[in-house]
Order: sequence, then structure tokens, then C-alpha cells
Amino acid sequence: MTASGLRSVTFETRNLVRAMKGELGPFAPGRIVVSGMLAEQLSRQLSAGADRGAVVIGDTSQLAGAAAVVHVIAGEPSSADDALVQTADRAGVPVVLVQLWPQADWTRPFVLSPFVVECRTGEGFPLEEIAGRLAEAAEHAPALASRVPALRDAVIRAVVRGATVRAALLGAAGSRMGAARPVLALEQARMFTRLRAMETGSASSEGLPVLAGVAAAAVASSFALRGVARAARGFLPAPLANAAVAAAATWALGEAVRRWGQVLHSDTPV
Repeated sequence: MTASGLRSVTFETRNLVRAMKGELGPFAPGRIVVSGMLAEQLSRQLSAGADRGAVVIGDTSQLAGAAAVVHVIAGEPSSADDALVQTADRAGVPVVLVQLWPQADWTRPFVLSPFVVECRTGEGFPLEEIAGRLAEAAEHAPALASRVPALRDAVIRAVVRGATVRAALLGAAGSRMGAARPVLALEQARMFTRLRAMETGSASSEGLPVLAGVAAAAVASSFALRGVARAARGFLPAPLANAAVAAAATWALGEAVRRWGQVLHSDTPV
């Protein structure tokens, strides 16, 4: 590698470290406020293993500092339900609506919130689906999942899925708009940071050597992936080859981080 090439790689690695540190700085991710029918039961299930105060039962008076509200309704949304959603919206707090025992002739409450979960009679609360909606709704979902283990799997899937889709788009666009390698490295580094936040609470708790090592690995990997993509172009159109390689590599990285996290949590099977 030439001296100018080495300087370029060093500069890129430094920028990745800066981006990773800025991605999830120290902040309080807020709490989940559970309200409505059977709120105590749902709160108890969501708060299993969670930090104290991470999941609370409350109403609009608890919205300050909240990450999200999970509101349980039965039947048609009432004026009180509508008022809660509007108050939360003004406070910038997303609302996940859980509709109990939905009937065919009930109004689906998507007009109140895009995050709606249906709970069928006799099936109990669909915690996995509720966690998925919270992963979509919460602004700082990885940090929230570090405090609420019930969200962890859903947030991991959301982070990896989003990064994989963006990587595929970057790979495909790179064929027409120029080299996507540095941007892809940045996307993968950011995904790593978000996933690690579920273990550490925030990116800032990672030491500088760790971040520098991850950034250097991301840059090196991006060069290797460029070679793989070039080889794949002998069998596939360039946009498809680039997209497939970028998406597969990003998904594999996310899966590796997920499995490593499960090793750290020995009670969770890999």
C-alpha cells in the first residue's frame, strides 16, 4: 500500500471511530409506561429481568422521560384512549396499542397509532410481537433493550434487518453512483455499535482501543468484500452482485454479534 493509501485508510478508520462514538452517546433511554386493561399483568411480563424503573404502570402523568407507552384497550378506542395517544404524541412519546380480543366489526385503531398488536382470547399477551413494535417505535431501542431484556431479541432483529437492507441498497447504488465501500463500512460499524449497546448500555462505555479495532476490521473487511463482489460480477449483473455481497456480509456480522451476546448470556441458547 502506498503512503497516500495508508493515510487514506487511517483517516477513514478515524472517521469510523468518531461515528461509532457519536452513534449512541451517554443518555437515559427512558422507561416503558404500561397503561390500560390488565396493565399490571403486562408490566410484570415485560419487566422480567429488567432494571428497576425501566417498566412502570402509569398514565399521562408518567410521560416525562418515557421511551414509549404500551396501552391496552378492549373494544372500540374510547375518548380516554384517544386523549392518551394525543397527549403522548405532543410529548413526542410513541404509543404501542394492544387490542384485546379483537372482533371483526371493531375499528382497527391504526388511526391512533401505527404500532398496533392484536391479542386473541386465551392466547395471553403476544410479548414477542409487542417487543417488535417497541423496537420499531422507540427512538433509542438498543439502549432501552439493555435495560429491558424482553426487548433484546426483537431489537437485534430490527437492527440487523435494517442494516442489511441499507447495505444491499448501498451495494446496488455503488454500481451507478461510485464506490460504496466506505459507506458500507460505516453502516456495518454503526450496526455493531447499536448491537453492542444492548450489552453495555451505550457506545461510550466501549474503550477507544475496542472501537479502533472494530473500525479497522470494518475497513479491512470492506476491501475484502470489494474483491468478492468483483468476482461475483462474472456470474451476476454488477448491481445484483454488489447488493448480494454487501447484504450477506452485513447479515453475517450481525449474526456473529448476536451469537457472541448469547455466549455472554449463558442462560440463552445459541
